[in-house]
Amino acid sequence: MVKGKIQWISEKPKEFPKDSGEFSIGMKVKENFYNIYNKKESLEEVLKTLKKGYEVDLNVEGNKIVSFEILSTEIEQEKEHFDDSTNFEALLNDAHSKFGDKMNIKTELISVDYEKHQAIFSAGVSVEYSPEKVRVFTAHGDAEGIKSELIKPHFIRMAETRAIARALRWATNNAKVAEEEK
Repeated sequence: MVKGKIQWISEKPKEFPKDSGEFSIGMKVKENFYNIYNKKESLEEVLKTLKKGYEVDLNVEGNKIVSFEILSTEIEQEKEHFDDSTNFEALLNDAHSKFGDKMNIKTELISVDYEKHQAIFSAGVSVEYSPEKVRVFTAHGDAEGIKSELIKPHFIRMAETRAIARALRWATNNAKVAEEEK
């Protein structure tokens, strides 16, 4: 059982793997990410029920949510966690809406230490405004000191995601910190 406030939750169900007919939504509680798997319609109903900031009790197996109970729907407006943050999904959706196929993302692994679970990435988001005008928004992301045993093995991807999130924030003119950067 995991009890805590929902720090982040998907905006809509995602099909994964693509064209599989299987859907999930993700949420972050107590610095860990969990997923609920079900039919798209059922997950849409779950998203009407759960909101960021709600206190929940999750019955989990690994990172899969088997069942949940809402303990409180009162949302404390903690500026650090609720008012001034976004998430990777929202940033990526915004970038695709604004730039469509005129955007490209390129990443580069700068350094990695497998024993210490540390990595640093550079990410560049290039946007073609015209054949003569391309702007590149570059940012860096790191991963170290990850406490979650579920996420620790994926520290390289975490560093890359953080770098992309920061570059997407620059490209979309979004000053809010992404949940994945925290």
